[in-house]
Amino acid sequence: MRPATAAEALRGLIRVRPHGWLASPLPTTPATVAERLRDVLDQDYAEYPAAGGPLEVLAARATAAVATVGEPPAAVLKLHADTDAYDAELLAYALVGHSPVLPSLLGAADASRSLLLEYLPGAFDWGAAGAPAAVIEAVAAVHAAPASLDAASAEALAPFRLDRLATTPAPAWISDPGAWRTVIALCLEAHGSEHIPVGHLDLKPEHVRHRRGDDAACLIDIETVRPDITGLVDLVTLPAVLRQAGTPLPGAEVRELFRAATARHGATWTTGDLRAALIAFQRATGLATLDGLAA
Repeated sequence: MRPATAAEALRGLIRVRPHGWLASPLPTTPATVAERLRDVLDQDYAEYPAAGGPLEVLAARATAAVATVGEPPAAVLKLHADTDAYDAELLAYALVGHSPVLPSLLGAADASRSLLLEYLPGAFDWGAAGAPAAVIEAVAAVHAAPASLDAASAEALAPFRLDRLATTPAPAWISDPGAWRTVIALCLEAHGSEHIPVGHLDLKPEHVRHRRGDDAACLIDIETVRPDITGLVDLVTLPAVLRQAGTPLPGAEVRELFRAATARHGATWTTGDLRAALIAFQRATGLATLDGLAA
C-alpha cells in the first residue's frame, strides 16, 4: 500500500523518541493554553500592534502551542516546550526565513521559547490547475533559499555547506555511511560546493497557504527543517502529500517536476543522477519505500 501521509512516506527513517523525553510538557487544554499564550504576548510582544487583540488557539500540544493574534488575525504566536525545538526553528529561519514562500518571522523570545510569525490567511486551492507543480516549486524555492543569505549569515552557516559535509562523518542517524557519501557527492555535483542542503519541511496539505491577494503557494511550519539532510527528504514525501490532497501523480512525474523546479534555481540534476541519489538516500537512511520516485 502506498504511503498516505508524509509521515508514512518516511517510515524507516523516522526515529521515535523514547517515552518521557519531554522534560516540561505544555498544557493541552485550550483555556489554559490561551492564558499561557496571553502572558507570553503581553510580556514579550507588547509593542506589536495587534498584541492587545484576541487569541484563537489553533493547536494545544504537549510539545507546542499555536494561536492566531488579532481579529482578523494579523500574526501567529507559537510557543515551544523544548529548547532544542525552539532553537531548531530559529536556525531554520536563519537559513531560509527570507524566502518569500514562507511566513515572515516578526519576533522571537528566548526566555519563553516563542516566535511571532506572519499570518497567511488564504487556504491553498488544491483543485486549481497546476496546483501540484506550484507546491513543488515552493518546496524547491525553500531548498534554494540559503544561496541568497547575506555575507555574514553565509559565513556563520558555512559548516553546513556541501563541501564541508563531504569531509565530515555521516550523521548519527544514518545507517549506511557509504551510501550517505554517495548522496552528498551527487548533491554536490548538482548544486555546487557552497549549497547548504536544507530539507525536512513539515509537508501536509493544510500547511500550504497563500497571502491575501496572492495565489502563490506558501509553506508554513518549518520547525523540522534542518541543514544536514538534503532536499531529497522532501521529494520523498511529495507523492504522499499530493495523494493526501486529492491530486495524486505518479512518482516519476513528481520527480521530474521537482527536477525542473530545482533547475529554475540553478541545480543541474539529470534524471539519472536524481534517481541514483534517491536510491542511495533510501539505503543511507533505511527508508521503506521511494513511492515510485526512482522508476
